[in-house]
Amino acid sequence: MAASGSMATVVLSKRITGIVKSNVSRCVSTLSLPTFPSSSSISRLELKRCSALEILQSRHLMCQGNYYYIAGSTSSKRSFSTRSPMEIEDERLIAQRNKNIIMHPEGHGKKILPGNFVIKKNPRTGVEKKVMLEFALGYFWALKELSLTDKKPILSNETLIPAAEAEKFPSLKECVNLQEEVVDIPDFFTRNNRSKDANVQCTLVAISCKEFGALLLPSWTEPFDKALRNGKDADRFEVVRITINEGRIAKLLSPFILSGTKKKVPEKDHTNTLLYYGDAEEMRDILRMHNIYTGYVYLVDGIGRVRWAGSGEGSDEEVQSMIKIAKELTRSPERVAHKKQSSGPRVGKRVPRQD
Repeated sequence: MAASGSMATVVLSKRITGIVKSNVSRCVSTLSLPTFPSSSSISRLELKRCSALEILQSRHLMCQGNYYYIAGSTSSKRSFSTRSPMEIEDERLIAQRNKNIIMHPEGHGKKILPGNFVIKKNPRTGVEKKVMLEFALGYFWALKELSLTDKKPILSNETLIPAAEAEKFPSLKECVNLQEEVVDIPDFFTRNNRSKDANVQCTLVAISCKEFGALLLPSWTEPFDKALRNGKDADRFEVVRITINEGRIAKLLSPFILSGTKKKVPEKDHTNTLLYYGDAEEMRDILRMHNIYTGYVYLVDGIGRVRWAGSGEGSDEEVQSMIKIAKELTRSPERVAHKKQSSGPRVGKRVPRQD
């Protein structure tokens, strides 16, 4: 009996070990494991063979062959990132932000992190903590910012953004115009530019998320139309209006939103008036559109790059500056003509010979 009992124990222990190994391997296979650094730095690492439990609990895990190791020395910490996936994602999103857009010094936009978070410091302990924007600044922070910045969370660029520094307009898929055609941005801006020349055309993109912001946009679009879309070069300038409707309810109400917008917009502008339903948080973050209660305007060149930005209600000075920059944007590069000097006789009008 004792022998059969011991054999059963051995068989049972082997089965348990096999189950544990299979579960651990299954869990480990789902982990994102960094590989070893270069051979020159392996000698400086103090490694130890780790058990199955340590594999699941370790934050500094490496793999080599079929085994997993834990870096135990302080000298090896430089080779591994202790940042959380959320911190890495925040850095990626911040790097995507358009660096040529000027934030208002009195606004909150310069402090906002991706996902509508801010860093709040405890006045007593001095500990900094990442909290939601509404919790840190209050639920009506956006309305307060409008009064602090005169409805201009971003300031207008005074000069044309150089082509070498200009950044691409962010992507926004499956927008619908008032003719119920599905288009993608920024491809829609460059659809008529077959030559792919940045100076061929200029598009004024006017974006709003709320009705209050939409009412501010005509202060930019109407002077742009009058000054640039009535002359001989009218086909080089275009106005595209985009209304962003975020939330599930907006998607359900899309037929009513479409019919209501058609009644407000002249029929000649139906092609260039776009409606978007869905999450546009990443696109708004790139263009620094943190405050959804105002309007935003951007000048986009012939290959889809942002060359100027503004927000709020356009003043006379800002509008004239925008029109000037739009003309500068569509100006063809000056060609310098090199005159060839000829060593032969000068060709001119023949003088009749006098006898």
